[in-house]
Amino acid sequence: MALRDTSIDPVLLKSARAQFIEKGFAKASVSEICRNAGVTTGALYIRYKGKEELYDALVADAVAMMETFMKTADVDIEHLSDRELLLPWYGDKSKICSFFDMFENVRDQFTLLLTCSDGTKYQNFHHDFAQKLTDADYCYYIEAYKRGFATELVTKEQLHIYLTAYWDLFYEPFIHGMTRSEIDELCAGIERWINWKALLGLPDKMPF
Repeated sequence: MALRDTSIDPVLLKSARAQFIEKGFAKASVSEICRNAGVTTGALYIRYKGKEELYDALVADAVAMMETFMKTADVDIEHLSDRELLLPWYGDKSKICSFFDMFENVRDQFTLLLTCSDGTKYQNFHHDFAQKLTDADYCYYIEAYKRGFATELVTKEQLHIYLTAYWDLFYEPFIHGMTRSEIDELCAGIERWINWKALLGLPDKMPF
């Protein structure tokens, strides 16, 4: 059996990424991707079903990273200690920077996901990500309220709006192509701008 020529894959993916960035997913052409890669369309279809699978391959690591991150919030809230329950709301600059580290590890893929997902199955991922985190974080908030730590009444819809705005702070630097040093300078501003403790009526300092 002849071995598959794997050297073609990175050339195709590089060409596809350039096309998606230049024209967007919907207007990107399979024939042009192949022409710029110097391969036939037949060579592409041996490897991928079309530009949808090319796009999936280009953002796979970023999607997996975000899915893994969302799984960390899937815990049995009622059995958390008070400290474990409150800790997520007490972010500082280092915690904010750690979120940027997560995205930085897949910067090229993440940027493609943010800027060129229209027409793909990921076009609503911003909203879906915020909604899934809202489902998890609202459970944290309700439990904190039950235990007497949160004193402000916040609806799930309100929390969704807060979280959508919050995560946009992490998307925009990549959309605008900020360097990592510029992002690090931004972290201090984000820490000052977002005050979950005040929004939810939590103690000003961790009580434990």
